[in-house]
Amino acid sequence: MAASEAQPQAEQTAATPKKKGRMTSLLLIGGLMAAEGAGVFFVTKTFFGGEPQSASAAEEETEEQHGEPAGHGESGGGEHGEKPAHGAAAPSAHAEIELTECKPSNRTTGKLITLRIRVSALVASPEAERAKQLVEANKARINDRVNVVIRSSEPKELNEPGLETIKRRLKHELARVLGDEQLIQEILIPELLQSGSGI
Repeated sequence: MAASEAQPQAEQTAATPKKKGRMTSLLLIGGLMAAEGAGVFFVTKTFFGGEPQSASAAEEETEEQHGEPAGHGESGGGEHGEKPAHGAAAPSAHAEIELTECKPSNRTTGKLITLRIRVSALVASPEAERAKQLVEANKARINDRVNVVIRSSEPKELNEPGLETIKRRLKHELARVLGDEQLIQEILIPELLQSGSGI
């Protein structure tokens, strides 16, 4: 009988350390999580300071720092035709000029892809008339350069969200055609449609 009584006592003593070990582990993990949360709070409070700002407060602060409305670029106007907050609207510093619309093909992947592209340029307003005259005088050369750039473009370049590589290459080629590196401020591609089996 003594052996049978000793066996339940041994089981009870063995179960007690397991419970204490689990409880200690849970308390340790909980304490570490609380300390980490407090640390993140204090670090963000220290580096980013103050209380959270609303989006309009942050926008006003940006306006004060830069002297122009945030997110409105050079036009200075608001959304839906609103007038700018600082007096009358200034004349636009840039003018858009339509350069070409063409349908080049691309076979760099071995599959034929036909594209339809419209290309425009942003030029300084005082240069707009001169730019239009240069574009008219070089229409065929402009079409040729656009076709060459599109035909030699890799598929990843044709699928870039902003078409940055193609715009950069077009700006370089068109500056050479027009004979003025400073005339074109920016290339705009308002339309680029792809069709074919390689899409």
